[in-house]
Amino acid sequence: MISLINGVSVKIKIIVQNIVAVFFANLLMGCASQLTSHGEAIAQEAGAGKTQIQRKRPQLPIRSKYFASQAHEYMYKAMVAEIARLRGNHALAAKYFFDLATLSRDPQLAERATQAAWYAQKYHLATKAARLWIDVAPNEPKAQQFLVNSLLRQKQPVAEVVTHLEAMFDNLKDEPQRREAMMEAMLERQKDRRALALMKQLVAKRPNDPVVLLTYARLLIKVNQLDQALEVLRTLLSDVPDHAEAVPLYAFLLDKQDKRALALQWMKQALDKYPDKHEWRLTYARMLADSEQFEESIKQFQQILSQFPQQGDILYALGVLSLQTKQVSAAKGYFLKLIENGERLDTAHYYLGQIAQEENDLDKARYWYSQIKEGANYLNVQARIALILIKQGQLDRAIEHLRAVQVSDRKDAISLMQLEAELLIEQKRYYQAMDAYNRAINLKPDSTDVLYMRALLHEEMGSMAPFEQDLQRLLALEPENINALNALGYSLANKTERYEEAYGFIKQALDLGPNNYYILDSMGWVLYKMGNCAEAIVYLRKALAKQNDPEIAAHLGEVLWVSRDQYAAKEVWENALKAFPEDEKLRDVVRGFSPSILGETGEGKSSVFTNRCSFEK
Repeated sequence: MISLINGVSVKIKIIVQNIVAVFFANLLMGCASQLTSHGEAIAQEAGAGKTQIQRKRPQLPIRSKYFASQAHEYMYKAMVAEIARLRGNHALAAKYFFDLATLSRDPQLAERATQAAWYAQKYHLATKAARLWIDVAPNEPKAQQFLVNSLLRQKQPVAEVVTHLEAMFDNLKDEPQRREAMMEAMLERQKDRRALALMKQLVAKRPNDPVVLLTYARLLIKVNQLDQALEVLRTLLSDVPDHAEAVPLYAFLLDKQDKRALALQWMKQALDKYPDKHEWRLTYARMLADSEQFEESIKQFQQILSQFPQQGDILYALGVLSLQTKQVSAAKGYFLKLIENGERLDTAHYYLGQIAQEENDLDKARYWYSQIKEGANYLNVQARIALILIKQGQLDRAIEHLRAVQVSDRKDAISLMQLEAELLIEQKRYYQAMDAYNRAINLKPDSTDVLYMRALLHEEMGSMAPFEQDLQRLLALEPENINALNALGYSLANKTERYEEAYGFIKQALDLGPNNYYILDSMGWVLYKMGNCAEAIVYLRKALAKQNDPEIAAHLGEVLWVSRDQYAAKEVWENALKAFPEDEKLRDVVRGFSPSILGETGEGKSSVFTNRCSFEK
């Protein structure tokens, strides 16, 4: 009898390993779809014999009437289990693999049964299969891991889970990293309270186990029990003072508790004792940089570089820190070394371009920027190249460059058109700028940004009708766009006599942004236009208090002047001229009312007023 069972086991293994045979696969796909009939009867028969199988040496159950022999029956089950697994029917696969594993006591079949039950979320069966797997392969950590996870999913007592965890740890005593990974994966699936209860019991059983203590400390950090986490790490470090992960984690905890100085001191002392711990030094260097102790950070990075001279990340860090500390020559050297090593090429080219641009070596800057063909800085450097060309007096070439930039994303194309328009506006080439905006709108008709900018250009060109059309179109898309509401209201107040309509738009904007200084200025201005000077002064003073702006000062001074408070008006204008002596709009307003403030001759507007606010300009 025993030899027959062994023979069946060998055949099962062969069948499972060679399941790809086309004839059998096609045949059994049909069989697997009919398992609700005689297949279930077979499973019941196999289940009836499981108690007997577990109590003593494996015995064959009573032969099913559907098969010529027991060997055929078990070959059939093996094939059905594998086909079910391949077709994603893990529950059925688990049931048949478990029957076969129980009979054959083969570790591979027990493993397949466990995995299939786990995938099917049949945790009770997964637990039984994992126990069988451990029984036939006592030293297999994966079996113990599956058992622990299955018990946890069923919310079994923590004490039983800990028992099996300890067994898993014993089998992995020489593999701490694997133990740590298994523990982290297990705890990720648990709620914090249950995970803490589990770890407390495990720590009680293994109070000096570095993996257990480190895992417990990380869990405590996750639930924000930082003081307790520090205590756990102190226990760990008292036994293993050079623990690779615990030392920087301790510093991290101190820093997290706003004890940056202590964290830096801790890392310095650790490196004094263990100067060859390069990962610690890297952590220390980064912490120093984050604390803006750039010079000391550079020293630490340089020590690392002396051991790893080709390390791209270290060269990059030193290049950036050197720029931060105005050591431009050193920064160039680090970035050039990056290029020589073929690492972080776009970043190195970008910084070298910036350095050359700041040194006013514009041709070299363009050269470095032109080396960047893609990536996060690609659009940025195209804009920089265009700006350099303009600085060199080559506006038309700058525009040609922008139009020649190849982009696949519509958003990027629109950004380039917007930049083109802005450059042209700076040179007062308004019609060409309008053409750029029109092309952008054709590309994306509902672009609110472009509609807004095109509206402002229409206003600048004196075209109020298309100005209003663009802003009304924008507000149809975004009714609460405060910039559009404010711009439309202010322009209607400033360039038409539709004051009530203007007030409505500005009021909506102010409701949405009550602390925006430019909207407060607009409200003050429209109230002035409507004859409510006292309230206008309140809004304008509030706006000027929030932002010292020459246009706001010009407005406030004008309202004060026509309200017969000339002394206050002069004071506002004089202070504004000290801060913005070259602002032409401010100077024009002051010149119109009191040219003597500018040291100019001539008469300003009349100083004789009626009892109400005057609108004479």
